[in-house]
Amino acid sequence: MGCMLRSDLMSLCEIFIQPECAFEVLSRLGETGNVQFLDMTPDVKAFNRSYIMELCGCVEMERKLIYMQGEMMKDNIDIPPLEVEPQALPLNEMKSLDNLLEKWESEVQDLSDNQVALLKNYLELSEMYYVLTHIGNLLGDTELTSESLFGKASSAGDGSAGHLTVMCGVVQRSRCFPFEMMLWRVSRGNIYYRQAADDAFLQDPQTGQELRKVAFLAVFQGEALSSRMEKVCNGFRVNVYSCPETIDERMDMLHKLDVRIGDLEKVIRKTKYHRCKALVTIARQYSTWIAQIKKAKAIYHTMNMFTLDITRRCLIGQCWVPDLDLPIVKEVLETCSEEMESNVPSFISKTETSLTPPTYHRTNKFTRGFQALINAYGDSTYGELNPGLYTVITFPFLFSVMFGDVCHGVILFAFGAWMVKSEKKFLGKPSTNEIWNIFFGGRYVILLMGVFTLFTGFLYNEYFSKPITLMTPYWKNTFTREEIEKNQYITLNPVFETNSPYIFGVDPIWKLAKNKIMALNSLKMKLSIIIGIVHMIFGLSLSLLTICNYFKRHYAIYLEFIPQMLFLCGLFLWLVILMYMKWFLYSGKTTDLKTGAGCAPLILILFIDMVLASTSKPVEEDCDAYMFEGQEGLQSILVLVSLVCVPILLFGSPVYLNRYNKKRKEEALKKISNFRKYQRIDSDKKEEQSILDEIEKYSTSFGELMIHQAVHTIEFVLSTISHTASYLRLWALSLAHEQLSEMLWVMIFAKLALRDTSSMGPIKIFLIFAIWAVFTLSILVIMEGLSAFLHTLRLHWVEFMSKFYHGGGYPFKPFNFRSILSGDAKDDKEGICKRRAKTEY
Repeated sequence: MGCMLRSDLMSLCEIFIQPECAFEVLSRLGETGNVQFLDMTPDVKAFNRSYIMELCGCVEMERKLIYMQGEMMKDNIDIPPLEVEPQALPLNEMKSLDNLLEKWESEVQDLSDNQVALLKNYLELSEMYYVLTHIGNLLGDTELTSESLFGKASSAGDGSAGHLTVMCGVVQRSRCFPFEMMLWRVSRGNIYYRQAADDAFLQDPQTGQELRKVAFLAVFQGEALSSRMEKVCNGFRVNVYSCPETIDERMDMLHKLDVRIGDLEKVIRKTKYHRCKALVTIARQYSTWIAQIKKAKAIYHTMNMFTLDITRRCLIGQCWVPDLDLPIVKEVLETCSEEMESNVPSFISKTETSLTPPTYHRTNKFTRGFQALINAYGDSTYGELNPGLYTVITFPFLFSVMFGDVCHGVILFAFGAWMVKSEKKFLGKPSTNEIWNIFFGGRYVILLMGVFTLFTGFLYNEYFSKPITLMTPYWKNTFTREEIEKNQYITLNPVFETNSPYIFGVDPIWKLAKNKIMALNSLKMKLSIIIGIVHMIFGLSLSLLTICNYFKRHYAIYLEFIPQMLFLCGLFLWLVILMYMKWFLYSGKTTDLKTGAGCAPLILILFIDMVLASTSKPVEEDCDAYMFEGQEGLQSILVLVSLVCVPILLFGSPVYLNRYNKKRKEEALKKISNFRKYQRIDSDKKEEQSILDEIEKYSTSFGELMIHQAVHTIEFVLSTISHTASYLRLWALSLAHEQLSEMLWVMIFAKLALRDTSSMGPIKIFLIFAIWAVFTLSILVIMEGLSAFLHTLRLHWVEFMSKFYHGGGYPFKPFNFRSILSGDAKDDKEGICKRRAKTEY
């Protein structure tokens, strides 16, 4: 698991590279992925840097490839995946590849433009053919003249009625009704309007999407009305076509259109063939080209972070490197210098810094999913204890406490095992489905959640809400058959004869008991409190490792850690001890009245009386109020110790730090006074600044320290109570999951199918089982599983990690080609080149 307990040790290094071998060095460092470069010239504008021309050349080539990829997607042309990952595109090959891509882009663009023009012409001819075919059926043998439509009497008039206009065309089906209503309103009903019976399904030449249109015929009279109709057609983007007046002319035009459409289809097929042929040729090399260009672009972007030393003729950069990877980086520099036959070898050297290093946890495919859960909350501060290592066990366990069912665990385990078994297949073909990527990234988390759910489901004796009897139950029937038939409910008294204890989890006889909810409530509630308090104590214990081993705040052991542990254990660990004492000291089989189940004190009442410093009363007159002699005095001492810890937490650290800061500040002031007295050269400015930073560090006021510590003390005291109550979600979700599973079984499967003894019973069982399985998978496994997952995540982020984890660091992001090619790295190079172009213009 590498250094998953804490971050890898990091060093800030200065790297000196000769310009002639800089490209090759960064190419190999990108393959290893163990160096994070820092920007040495943050004040220099991006478009004024040394390698901006090469960077923008790569951006332009990438733009051309992305354009051609979009054209491939339109024609559903598959791009073969990379078999062997290529090296970055060197500078001497960049010009030739740029010319080649420019040639291909020009050819594809010309073919695409020609195809769009042909498709547009084809669309117009198809629409016109459709109009003549369907409008011709509406007209029949009618001639579109005034004499044929209105008779000779109308044509013999003075012409005051206006010129007759016949308009036909196509309108989109989604706009046909508003279009018709608008024509009626504009013409005030003086229009003859008809639509075709069948719609036409055409193709948009630009997007390739399907268009649904319908043909229409409109006949109206008057020049003014004709101009208004044209405006309406323009507003609705209606294509209007001229319709021949006689049937012979219409038939002749249909014949001509048929011939032209046939010829155009042949030309379109030929153009599409040549276009697809060009795109298939590009697709064979696309993956290689895009990988080479992305790598080269990343290299030039990184080279722009270096500063150029003209006197020594070398590139100087700063980078964070894990100490374990320093030999690898040195070997890369030496190898490249030898292969490039450089006169001056490239080298790397450590440098002192006051900057906080980035955090780097080495993970593998198993631990990566668990570490991602922690990083979603916040990255560890450098040197801080990493909760991801313990989450490998605690996360699936707490999930299983809420999700305990053997059969549901089998489903989770099977799903996780399938993803693990097929991981090579899915890793080779990354998906764009974000939900699937989340599930696949957490495949080992799901696998372990399934394994732990099998364990807790076995303890709960839950198999789709039904118990399984693996041995003779503890309860033994002492009633006759007549007594059982006479009474609807019977009571099994443990005082009477019983069998051996049931050792495989919950006794299956509880499923038949009337008070099973009460019994399981008590059991799971107490277990959730016990698990929660142990989990919080474990988290608080981990804070000791953070305080001592790395941050060296030894005063916090006595002023923070020990008081916090005494407060938590004095109250809540004692609550756990009381639960175990009640289980072991009181029994339902004993004949002694004071140690019987009826005299067992209520733990909650005892705890409340303990905190309120009041005397507890016995449950019954003949019973004892406490479990053992001297319990009241011991509880008073525990409460007193817990109360004393609060002022220690509140005032201890501020008082100590105030005295410590004053002492260190006085020493620093004396140091700066002596330093300024004997300062002679400008190089001492750096040392002077470090002393000034030290003075500022120890200048925190007592009031600020008190406010900070008061917030932490109040938060700890209150959160101890609220966090303990928060672990009751383990009990609540477990009981809800069990009851929902039982309801689905009883109300759907048993009631609707299993109770049917007729000949239709097997058919009902088959059909109802399918319905029950769908509900079980969708509600109980997926929805309940997500709910339990989120609650488990909250228990880790808030209740557990708040005891020792701050998460105030920032992650180590090395220069890595793998993350660049997968699209994880942020890319703003295209924006830089656009801004540069605008500035030059």
